[in-house]
Amino acid sequence: MRVLGLDIGISSIGWSLVEVDPKVQGVGEIIACGVRLFAQAENPKDGKSLALPRREARGARRANKRKRARIKQIKILLSKHFNVDLKDIVSEGEFLPNIFTTSKEFISPWELRSQGLDRKLNDEEFIRVLLHIAKRRGYNNSNQNQKNEKDGKVILESIKSNTEEMHRLGYRTIGEMMCKEHFSKEISRGIFENVRNKAKKESKDSEGSKPSYVRCVGRKDLQEEIKILFDSQRKFGNKGATDELEESYNKIAFYQRDLKSFESMVGKCEFYPEEKRASKCCYSAEEFINLTKIINTLAHITEKTKEVFSKEIIELILARAKSVKKGLSYKELRKILKLEDHPSIIFRGIDYTKKDIEKNTFIEFPKFHELRGYLSDFEEEFDSLDIKTLDEIANIIAFNKSQKILKEKFSKLPISKSMQERLILNQLGFDKTISLSLKVLYKLIPLMKEGKRYYEATKEAGLLEFSSKDVKKGFLPPLIDTDFKDTLNPVVNRAVSQYRKVVNAVIKKYGRLHKIHIEFARDISKNFNERKKIEIEQNKNRDLNNEAKRLCESIGLDPNGRNILKLKLWKQQDEFCIYSGDKITIQDLKEENKLQIDHIYPLSRSLDDSQNNKVLVFTTQNQLKGNKTPYEWIGSNKEKWEDLRNRINAMKRLPRNVGKKIMNTAFVDKSIGSRSEFLSRNLVDTGYINRLIGQYTSKYLEFLPLGKSEDTSAKSGSKGSKKHILTVSGELTSILRHYWGIDSKNRETHLHHFQDSLIIALATDANIQSLSNYLKSKEERYKDSKEKAKDIQENLQKYKKPVVEPLIDFRLKLEEAIKAIFVSRAPRRSVTGALHAQTIFKREEKWKEYGGGEGVNRALELGKIREINGGIVTNGDMVRVDIFKSKNKGKYHVVPIYTYDFAIGRLPNKAIVSGKNKLGVIKDWLEMDENFEFCFSLFKDDLVCIQTKKMHESVFAYYVGTTSSTGTLTFRHHSNCISDDEKEFFRTSSSSGFLAQNYGIQDLKVFKKCSVSVLGEISEVPFEARKDIRFKTTKK
Repeated sequence: MRVLGLDIGISSIGWSLVEVDPKVQGVGEIIACGVRLFAQAENPKDGKSLALPRREARGARRANKRKRARIKQIKILLSKHFNVDLKDIVSEGEFLPNIFTTSKEFISPWELRSQGLDRKLNDEEFIRVLLHIAKRRGYNNSNQNQKNEKDGKVILESIKSNTEEMHRLGYRTIGEMMCKEHFSKEISRGIFENVRNKAKKESKDSEGSKPSYVRCVGRKDLQEEIKILFDSQRKFGNKGATDELEESYNKIAFYQRDLKSFESMVGKCEFYPEEKRASKCCYSAEEFINLTKIINTLAHITEKTKEVFSKEIIELILARAKSVKKGLSYKELRKILKLEDHPSIIFRGIDYTKKDIEKNTFIEFPKFHELRGYLSDFEEEFDSLDIKTLDEIANIIAFNKSQKILKEKFSKLPISKSMQERLILNQLGFDKTISLSLKVLYKLIPLMKEGKRYYEATKEAGLLEFSSKDVKKGFLPPLIDTDFKDTLNPVVNRAVSQYRKVVNAVIKKYGRLHKIHIEFARDISKNFNERKKIEIEQNKNRDLNNEAKRLCESIGLDPNGRNILKLKLWKQQDEFCIYSGDKITIQDLKEENKLQIDHIYPLSRSLDDSQNNKVLVFTTQNQLKGNKTPYEWIGSNKEKWEDLRNRINAMKRLPRNVGKKIMNTAFVDKSIGSRSEFLSRNLVDTGYINRLIGQYTSKYLEFLPLGKSEDTSAKSGSKGSKKHILTVSGELTSILRHYWGIDSKNRETHLHHFQDSLIIALATDANIQSLSNYLKSKEERYKDSKEKAKDIQENLQKYKKPVVEPLIDFRLKLEEAIKAIFVSRAPRRSVTGALHAQTIFKREEKWKEYGGGEGVNRALELGKIREINGGIVTNGDMVRVDIFKSKNKGKYHVVPIYTYDFAIGRLPNKAIVSGKNKLGVIKDWLEMDENFEFCFSLFKDDLVCIQTKKMHESVFAYYVGTTSSTGTLTFRHHSNCISDDEKEFFRTSSSSGFLAQNYGIQDLKVFKKCSVSVLGEISEVPFEARKDIRFKTTKK
């Protein structure tokens, strides 16, 4: 049986292809293996989209363009209405229009906005007031979800605060309040308060400024001000303040483009491609999700109790959950099912190690109650609406934001005008969809209420024939060409794209597969902030490892994995035994059998082999504890239990999670129930991304047939299941790693990704059963004995060999496989990003850097800086370098190419020359004429073969970047697992690995461009002519 194991992370994929006998343990071979690295699809500094800067800049350009067009329309309108020459209103060049020319008698538009309420304004003054408001027309919250965003929430709060302040202080308009409260307010002599928002520094020492929103006003307030101003001017006899002008002005000044409906972007139904998916916020979707959970939970309980639950029970559970806003708890569910006297029956999906866990919500109808609360003024009408109308309301709100479209769609529903008007305001943040349409939900829900599971219901409803179309092929199609194109975020999308490339490359070279085993790294489904926390913890752990390693060496201990772990635990326990409270001396650490590493929750009962489940204790204490938790051991002795609590509280370096586990009084054995199910429940990771990728692969990839005796219809992870796709949990990978005696991960190299993938590939039935039997035998040995044999992990780390090998000569094969790996990187050849930095400098500001005016001109000529709108800007990214070789001297030279060069379509032809003359002017660069030959172009992460004159052999290295002032290049090692010979070239060690930093290339002995395949196969790139540069364009 051919199995491909994949360890998929946010920027890496480890893969292993193995051939194993599914029935006989130890028989098999490692066919091939490797590691694929790629750049993660987000800004590494803040986790934001890589496209965000471009999108924001484009949005700002469009907003400014529309504002200019709007103001021009207003000026034309006012020019015609008041019979004023347009030249007196529109500025030309740097000069202000005549209407804005200042003098001693000049009155600020802020003052005119206030005075216009109490006196007649002349035409010029009225024009200035109308233009002033049109230019600053207030904030309109067209995105209701913004109330949940940090800045959006602050803006809305400021608007509300200013409106309330205006009414509290008795001002008639927002303009009058701003004038009298802020415009004339003198902060200090000659310095007045700024009426408009202005970015401010949080403190004198802080860098940069944070935006201020304290002067934000709503558009409705300004529209009301225009109405009051026109009414006042008409009252004072201003003939220019006509109703027609007011109407025309409002149409232009406060015009708002309708928000685009994204109904067309909603994905297709899994069964009926012509139908759109239903909103996850509609009532039927919530009912379907809840029914799925109810039926699966009842089926699990039926397996334990043999009791079959009626459809009336299902209806009762649904009704109870719907009746209250907070939903139905597990505790209430236990009462409904009459399981109060059966505490051994536990619910799946909740962590019983936590206190009062059954108070957590089992099912709920959150969006139904949110909609009901929003329409609380129409309670009687709302309760009379049928389910289909409720679903339509939720769908319309979720897929449309334009009030015009909302009005049109709601007018077709059987609801009152008043309810329509309330719904048109759309202050509900409904979004997200499920994979099914309402048409499918209406067929499935009645069947599921009878107790049928999802698969059974789809079969009975005749839906399987619609999804049975065979789309399987020999290779995985791009995600964008499948039903799953709209379901992932950019970070996961890139990881899945690389996953597809690896799978297809393996199949192309080695043939079709029987199975694919996948594990997704725990951080891939988390947001940026959550991943940052994980990264910080990993860095802390690395520092602790280094500290423990140094300590081992200083006291004469072999710095192996076992001793490093002992020293780490020793330090975090303040050098005391957790259980006895006795001091652990250095001599104790040196003695072989004096100390043991104990699992707080017994490994055979918890499957928790994480460091947070381990403590360093005296062997005698460990034997007394046996196969129990601390509470099971000494919890009945109040004095000892209190001593333990005080000891833990005094240990300041002890991680909080470790202390919580030690003091836990409600541990629930993971092996409760049949031993045959022991690992089945913990084998499969059923997270959203894992399920989705499993579905994508199983739907579109053709596998080799499994054995006749294998049950392909059984649920993945259940007893007897032989699915083609298995998504393995990280918990299982961790325990198998130690069970087979594989060393702990070295995160400083990239090869640990392969090790994980090999474990994942070898997570076969035979190996899982072997582990299950081993743990079972350990557990049975503990049951009737107060003495405990040494911990499984102690044995593994002490003797450095597995209990049972998954393959014959496993360690030898593992070491040979690691030596053969060349880590593949995805080259970054796309030309994207800003053309130049946003800050524009005066020429004079660059004189010091480039040696005066002559130096600035030289830098402009060479393309080191650019001239924009009469100012100077620094370059954007250097996206490519072209390597040339002197025909006479054999020296290499580098020509840098920036995004700006691609934009203007001009191919630079001068190679960098380092240094400056006596005046500080950079030297003229070298023209690549007929005396030089083009060698190749390099993009970031392109592979090169390189050798200096001092080196005995050439090395492979990935190109990182070029320093424009010196023409030196930086390279990185492929795996960070570096040999002694390679250290001569890769001399710099950094957080990103081993680098050859700022290397001069002129006198290199060997310098060739190579390519590396997805699977890590290296080949020299044949000569290609130098390519011209231009951006790819599309017709608009």
